[in-house]
Amino acid sequence: MKRKIYFITGNKSKFKEAKILLGNLNIDLVQKDLGLNEIKTLDQETVVLEKARQAFKKLKKPVLVDDTAIYFENYRNFPGTYTKTLFQSIGFEGVERLLKGVNKKAYFKTLICYKDNNVTKVFSGTWKGKIVNQISKMFNPDWQYNSVFIPAGFKKPLSEIPLEERAKNSHRKKALDSLKKYFGGENERS
Repeated sequence: MKRKIYFITGNKSKFKEAKILLGNLNIDLVQKDLGLNEIKTLDQETVVLEKARQAFKKLKKPVLVDDTAIYFENYRNFPGTYTKTLFQSIGFEGVERLLKGVNKKAYFKTLICYKDNNVTKVFSGTWKGKIVNQISKMFNPDWQYNSVFIPAGFKKPLSEIPLEERAKNSHRKKALDSLKKYFGGENERS
């Protein structure tokens, strides 16, 4: 029998990627948007733990919560947990001004928290790259920074790389691979 886990997100693209990455586990992954309150802190782990706590309290069922942020290496711990707020406030033009004349290296960091009655566990994955000034014509409103982030080893922005190819290297894949090991993924193949 498949283990039912609720993936708490309103982001359909994030859910689709997670479903692909967890496809070989004996898990029935169900998307649920609970409109959770996100606390304001620079500590990404605190954010994901609190969202998992809220989600489990509402559902009383096993949950996965994903918190993904981008970090500009030239700035300490920024934008991090303020990734979405920064983009909504200043857009691509503001990001370009923020990074003008400085190191454009950046990385995505995903934290996935699994929570059930007995366990609360956080899994992490990062993907290094750089921010470019040229905005890709392929824009996904679920992942704004993908239009200006070129991952290490690639020549084009994430938004131009097919999801299946991205999923082989992504920050989310790395976090979910750790989750799969935790669940004993090799033994739970369907």
